[in-house]
Amino acid sequence: MAAKPISSAWRLLPLLMTAGLMIACDATNVEDSAGVATPADAGRQMYRDGILPSGEPMTAIVAGDVPVLGTQFSCESCHGRSGMGAAEGSYIVPPIAGRFLFAPSPQPARPAYTQESLAHLLRNGMTPGGRDLGELMPLYKLTDEEVAAMTAYLAKLSFGISPGVDDEVIRFAMVITDDVSAAEREAVLAVLNTFVEDKNRNTRLESERWDRGNTPASRLPTIHRDWVLEEWALSGPAETWNEQLERRYRGAPVFAMLSGLSDRSWGPISDFCERNEIPCLFPGTDLTDAAEGDFYTLYFSRGLELEADLIASHLAESPVADVVQVYCADGAAQAATHLRAKLEKLETAVSDIEFDCDAASPLEDVPDHLATAEDATFILWLNQEEVAAIGDRMPAGRVYFSSTLLGSELDAPFSSLAGPAFLAHPFRLPGQFDPAFARFEVWANTRGIELTSPRRQSEAFFACLAIKDAVAHIGRYFIRDFVLDTLDHAQSIVAYLSFYPRPTLGPQQRFVNKGGYVLPIVDGQPDPTEAAWILP
Repeated sequence: MAAKPISSAWRLLPLLMTAGLMIACDATNVEDSAGVATPADAGRQMYRDGILPSGEPMTAIVAGDVPVLGTQFSCESCHGRSGMGAAEGSYIVPPIAGRFLFAPSPQPARPAYTQESLAHLLRNGMTPGGRDLGELMPLYKLTDEEVAAMTAYLAKLSFGISPGVDDEVIRFAMVITDDVSAAEREAVLAVLNTFVEDKNRNTRLESERWDRGNTPASRLPTIHRDWVLEEWALSGPAETWNEQLERRYRGAPVFAMLSGLSDRSWGPISDFCERNEIPCLFPGTDLTDAAEGDFYTLYFSRGLELEADLIASHLAESPVADVVQVYCADGAAQAATHLRAKLEKLETAVSDIEFDCDAASPLEDVPDHLATAEDATFILWLNQEEVAAIGDRMPAGRVYFSSTLLGSELDAPFSSLAGPAFLAHPFRLPGQFDPAFARFEVWANTRGIELTSPRRQSEAFFACLAIKDAVAHIGRYFIRDFVLDTLDHAQSIVAYLSFYPRPTLGPQQRFVNKGGYVLPIVDGQPDPTEAAWILP
């Protein structure tokens, strides 16, 4: 089952780039020294963040007379992190990575850029061939030294292929931590390994296809690479994960992280990907711990933090004086902390009941504590087993549950509730047909894959589809940042994402699902009849 093409405009870019494939950049290149800032370092800051070497924002004019700051509208905003170009509607933003910018271009015809002609372009919007780029090109106020810094960075930008690719294979890693059950691990690996086997089998003859046509691009060597997927198992405390990842990466670099599984915070793994600039694509986690400005990890959702925001939004419409949160110290503590900060801004008093996940009877004393909190609203960050341990001793006040923690059997915990209850639900509404999951189910059934962990397995399938389509798009330019730039414009691929109700992809968007619902519990079941979409 193949995903739809990302867009017809994007598909044109590799054709426009072919002429520059074998041309080396002749612009001045600055070798980095450890601990020493170079012009290329300053140019990187200008390109990505719109900040001059002085620390001040770049300034520019767009649309003839509209002033903007580089922090609002950087070079990366249009040309992508990779500099390999982009498409906005019918308008194609050309590649400006060094191998293309500092080489002649046949489409449209122009001579190679030099530092002087780049300065003229940045200041006046005019190419070396005399073409005016029009109102969409910002006109920057830059000194000669600042142009030199930009030149040095663009000369190095996306110059060679990224690690993890050779003439025969492209390598991926699936990271999994030791808190994940063996059953869930095997279920997800069955999907990943089967997808990789299918992909390699269906393109097994591509390496023999030379001279396939009359164009220069068709006569180049094949772009086919077999996929190799490794399982990178992490064990022990999270503080040791980085060293484990670095050791595996030094031994055999990978082009990207694909899928993944953890019931703990993904933050240390994401930090590793950010430091090494490795795409980390759609891990199976509900504890993202994402940092502001992260670029290299794409998530399905903010998970439990999103549910905390949904609850906070619901409580803001019907304020309460006191809230009691119940959670496992190693489980939803991150979400509880996030919700506490939200509620304190609403001047709501928040107290916590934290229990030891690994104790023999972790919730033994919790019902007694709940009974002493009169007139409070309760947030129960509990899974099915933990709710069952409380049984008929549920609190009498308003209660909120987590759909993520409860899993797919959403009616089981609600039979003994005495007061009003609600469910934070960042997924499709109960009973709603899911066409993406139906397609995935057919794919899995025809390959003999048992769906024992449906959400995680369908997420792994989507991650594979996304990287397959992105790799097909980037062609022979195996550049990690180009993959992420491509996925930024891959809105059509979300039609294949199961479970999530309104998924979107777009530039700088690192969470595919951004909202959800708070469903009332009526007669022991979530009631979706009047569910309102909440976008925190």
